Amino acid sequence: MNLERKYDWVLILVLCGVVYGGFLNNTFHYDDEHSIQQNPHIRQLANIPDFFSDPAQFSVDADKGMYRPLLLVSYALNFALGGFSVTGYHLLNLLIHGLNACLVRWLALRLTGDARVGLVAGLLFAVHPLGTEPVNYISSRSDSLAALFALLALGFFVQAEQDQQPRLRTWVRLSLVLALLSKESAIVLPALFVLYDYLFLSRQQWRGVWAQFWRRHGPYWGLTVAYLLVLSVNGFLGRSLGKPARDLGDHWATQIKALAYYPYLMLMPARLNVEHQFSVAPGWLALPVLLALALALSAAWLLWRHRRQQDQAVFLVVWALLALLPVMLMPLNVLVNERRLYLPCAAFCIGLAWLLRAGRVRGWALVGALVVVAGLSSWRRSQVWADEMSLWSDAVKKAPQMPRAQLYLGNAYKEIALEEMGRTGRSAHWAEAAEHYRLAAKYAPNGDLGLRGLNNQGSVLYMLNDYAGAEKAWRQALAQNPRFEDALVNLGSFYLTVGRAQPDRTRRDQLLHQALDTYQQALQIRPNHPEAHSNVGVVLQELGQYDEARDAYARALHIAPNDGQVLKNMGSLFAVLAQQVPPAQRRAYLLQAREYYSSALSFGYRQAGEGLAQVDRLLQANP
Repeated sequence: MNLERKYDWVLILVLCGVVYGGFLNNTFHYDDEHSIQQNPHIRQLANIPDFFSDPAQFSVDADKGMYRPLLLVSYALNFALGGFSVTGYHLLNLLIHGLNACLVRWLALRLTGDARVGLVAGLLFAVHPLGTEPVNYISSRSDSLAALFALLALGFFVQAEQDQQPRLRTWVRLSLVLALLSKESAIVLPALFVLYDYLFLSRQQWRGVWAQFWRRHGPYWGLTVAYLLVLSVNGFLGRSLGKPARDLGDHWATQIKALAYYPYLMLMPARLNVEHQFSVAPGWLALPVLLALALALSAAWLLWRHRRQQDQAVFLVVWALLALLPVMLMPLNVLVNERRLYLPCAAFCIGLAWLLRAGRVRGWALVGALVVVAGLSSWRRSQVWADEMSLWSDAVKKAPQMPRAQLYLGNAYKEIALEEMGRTGRSAHWAEAAEHYRLAAKYAPNGDLGLRGLNNQGSVLYMLNDYAGAEKAWRQALAQNPRFEDALVNLGSFYLTVGRAQPDRTRRDQLLHQALDTYQQALQIRPNHPEAHSNVGVVLQELGQYDEARDAYARALHIAPNDGQVLKNMGSLFAVLAQQVPPAQRRAYLLQAREYYSSALSFGYRQAGEGLAQVDRLLQANP
């Protein structure tokens, strides 16, 4: 490697650091809660072997399992080095993105033979605004990590065949396996290798491809088949195919429409959003679908007709389409999102750099302007990812009719209301939360997001002491889905609250046991529900079963060690126990209560302050 190439790598990495280095403290978001913050499996490095056999290790909720073992290994390493400190997670995301930008530079050089095209492609990829989600959203690491090994695999394949270096095929195989273990979308890589063979190695003669197929491609297809067998054996493939998010016909029509939307996002990334205003296509005859299909077929026909003169363009376009193929075929909950464009964006940046060079653009003025504009756009977009409120406020502003955006903005207002000390401010935040939950239920009346909006509406009414309205909302949610565990937990909390207020001891105990039964129903559906375990502890504590209550709180803390409310509950239990033990043991129990209350405060749960003050007074009285 000469000095010029070394400086190219350094320039790309420095640029990534300049654009994203100021946002390493952006918070966890969205799926991070169930896959990282509440996921007990990533907290022990000894669990790593299980990541490669059990998809349920992906999340605290087994129903959200994914087979992405290498991604889980990266989470486990992050946790081992820094716990839940978000900086380490962001730093690794940024490092992966920087390496990917360097790989785009290497691959562009290999594909075009032009060092300038390689450098420009790497710089453009480093700052393209579509990279902001994979850098700032930790769970989007699955896309950037899979892209890292996919780019390595493609680069090694091109180098092995261009330079006739058979030994490099071992690195192709290893990179392919690592890409598949990062995210299932890497399954298209063998098809991309065949495309490269057809266009550049076999001189666009299929006979040449077939003549060398088993030598050049057989091992890669064999590894892919083996990967599918693993998915079948561990049950992930069957569960994924058995529960599509929507009708296949509607999904495919919608993704055809998306084929016109995705290029727009790459060319004009000015209104990026975590949740785009995009709807399910009403059918194949809908005008947007027909227009998108006509545009796609026309572009395909033109490229194929001129494939001998435009072989590089054909390769880059089909590369981007292949990268999107898995999500186009398999219905997922989210219709379109930006992280799906991460690997296609690499092809786009190589193509743009190639066009700039082919157009004989002299000097670096235009390239510099593009890099600066894109870098500033990525920097501003990263500001939006600072926290849940900024992220989902931006989403609702740009996509007001998307129920997911309304639901999560309601959640953000709910969290602020829980932390707000002033009564007036708290009421305003509850009102905002209730309105956004109402809109979520309105825009998805028969879907899961609407169901969650209805359930959360009940939670707001509960906090406002409208218990009858809260119970009605939760029962409506359970009428739609009797196995909706969050509504069961909330209904249990209703019984708990009403039971505590009962002056009649018999009626009180009946309601507390009814609450306990309801929580247990939720735990049968979702055994790792931290709030259900915590509330079981509250009921048991009310019933005087202190050892059992302590075990329930411990289970909740194992799942959610940073949950301030659970920590506060454990502190209250030790404060109660301190009054029931001999005086010689009282101080030890009070100190334990103080530790839990202090931890709850450190994680922002201000309601623990009163308990801490009371324990401090007792400690002063019991030196």
